[in-house]
Amino acid sequence: MSLYQLMYNYAHGRGQPPAADLPAAELGKSLALFHNCLVESGMEFQENMGSRQISADPNQLKPVHLSRFVVGFLPFNSVSTKTETNEILFDLFSFLKWLERQDITHGLAHIDFQKTVQALTHAQDRCLQLSHFLDDETGRVLEEPPRILSTINDMFRVTQIDGNTLYLQGDHQEDPVRVRLSGEIMNLVRLHDHLDLVLGDTSERWVVLEAGQVFPESVPGGASPSA
Repeated sequence: MSLYQLMYNYAHGRGQPPAADLPAAELGKSLALFHNCLVESGMEFQENMGSRQISADPNQLKPVHLSRFVVGFLPFNSVSTKTETNEILFDLFSFLKWLERQDITHGLAHIDFQKTVQALTHAQDRCLQLSHFLDDETGRVLEEPPRILSTINDMFRVTQIDGNTLYLQGDHQEDPVRVRLSGEIMNLVRLHDHLDLVLGDTSERWVVLEAGQVFPESVPGGASPSA
């Protein structure tokens, strides 16, 4: 059964009120947010009457999806208070436990949910600050816009850090790219961080044109991402 259908069954069985102004509103606020994060991350979905519904099964869930949701997605979707964040994550935890009671396997069963969330929450401030500095970098680039030959819009993973140079591998790119960045950015970035970027090729170097979500790689078993 698809992840969307399982979420729907869970929400419907508990009489969850629909989430106003959210896609997949019928899942209730917490699961609708998580579902929309999964769609945004590229998980397989199908269109049904104009609505995107995750068609992948729950075994396709990965710790990095949880990392993206906690650190990258919620703060960018007007979820900023600790109380609201905790309520949403408790709802997600309850859904995962419901799957297990139904003897339905899922890709997050092997992690310590509480420890992983604590580690991700600890990394949230660093990632938000890093996102802010990347925004500043785009502002500096656009003050005197260079001639751009081509652009890449992708989610990049930091594969190597060398001085003031980041080596980035895009989810949809065969070859890595190198980007030279300011010291304040380099002080915050960590190996395996995920950066949502639009990069521009000036023929001499790559520059950051737009920056979005930043989140760490979540380590299975609840080990803390570097803060």
